[in-house]
Amino acid sequence: MKKRILLVAVLQLFMVLGSCSSDSGNDLTPTPEPPVVVIKTAKITSYSKNSGETGETVSMYGENFSDKVSDIKITFDGVAATIVSATATEIIFKLPSTDKLLPKLDLTIENRTVKNEVKNDYQGNIGVLPKASISEWFTIENVLKKDSKIYNMQIFSDKIMYYSMTDYGGSGVYRTLDGGITFKEWGRTGFSGAFSATKNDEGWADTSFWIQKVPVGGSPIMDFIKTAKGGSYYSVYVDADMKNGTIISLKGDVYTTTNGVDFSQVYDAHFDDEGYASGSISRSAEIDNDHIWAAGQKTVGKIYYPFILFKNNETDGWKEHYLVNEPNSFVTEVSFADKINGFLLMGNSSIYKTINGGDTWAKIYTGEKFTKFTFKDANTGWAVLENKIYKTVDGGTTWAIDYTHNQSIKSIAYKNNIVWAISTDKIIKRYL
Repeated sequence: MKKRILLVAVLQLFMVLGSCSSDSGNDLTPTPEPPVVVIKTAKITSYSKNSGETGETVSMYGENFSDKVSDIKITFDGVAATIVSATATEIIFKLPSTDKLLPKLDLTIENRTVKNEVKNDYQGNIGVLPKASISEWFTIENVLKKDSKIYNMQIFSDKIMYYSMTDYGGSGVYRTLDGGITFKEWGRTGFSGAFSATKNDEGWADTSFWIQKVPVGGSPIMDFIKTAKGGSYYSVYVDADMKNGTIISLKGDVYTTTNGVDFSQVYDAHFDDEGYASGSISRSAEIDNDHIWAAGQKTVGKIYYPFILFKNNETDGWKEHYLVNEPNSFVTEVSFADKINGFLLMGNSSIYKTINGGDTWAKIYTGEKFTKFTFKDANTGWAVLENKIYKTVDGGTTWAIDYTHNQSIKSIAYKNNIVWAISTDKIIKRYL
């Protein structure tokens, strides 16, 4: 009996020792840690284009994006863009309709905001223009929002436009290269607002004292062409080579240059001579150095006549024309659709037309007192009266309202199948 009890006790001891040995082994084996998930930082590095129209497709490039469209959200001032497709390095989307031309762009992936490292002229954003219309007028934000008088406009395309307006101490020339998304001061001008920009984004501007030579990109710094006679110039034109140019002063003095530096006087309208005093040039239209029309008023005796000083070919030189049927009036606007078809707007609301470059003029309209006008060709044109744009399709003989705005329209111009008009808050466009 005692031996049996002793055997049981020994067996129990071995069981306890075996259990301890097993527990000790578990303590020496480390518990596996869960795998570490590394979340790579996503970032935006560039776009396929920095601006576009509503509905236009754009690619966003970067790193560590998601390939799941459902994980991605792109907004422009809170307005969501439509995501077309996505990979780890590219997201393709469509630009939404926005109130501002330069809305704030935000990208989130799985509700995490993605870092934007894009370096562009829009602080990393994308400019959004409204979809262009060929069937109606449309408006975009006027980012300058200056309630100033506009003197001259010069258009190169639907994206490139220059205009001068009243500013502190005179006037400034502003230009856009992106359809109106941004404007930059391109040059300083005097009270005439006269300037001439080239396709290379350089040119001349009148300062009321000298002619400013504006470099590529524009500059408010006064780099004068000092050999030009001091004075206020109401017609300024320079070729793309920045060498051949013509300027016409307030008093009808015409100067030309062939090297962009040295000017020679080639004509004197004698505004300061006895019997002609009080005359002046106030408006102009320029096509090239051989097709320039400068208009205003000139006295003969004591009678004030609308007057135009012009050159309309390479051989005849400068000429003068008085509109003797409009005494005591003056020219407020001049527009030439081409080298032979031109129009004059009188201060008394009459419109005159020429079909031979200005040698002869015929009255074609007396009615609404338009303030600005522009012509596409011999038949089609647009004129401004307060907040309305009128259109003619018969060469100015009749006019009909084509567009009504909610503000006064300050100026209008046409070039290359695009019409630009400007109010304080809006730029108004029409594609043809």
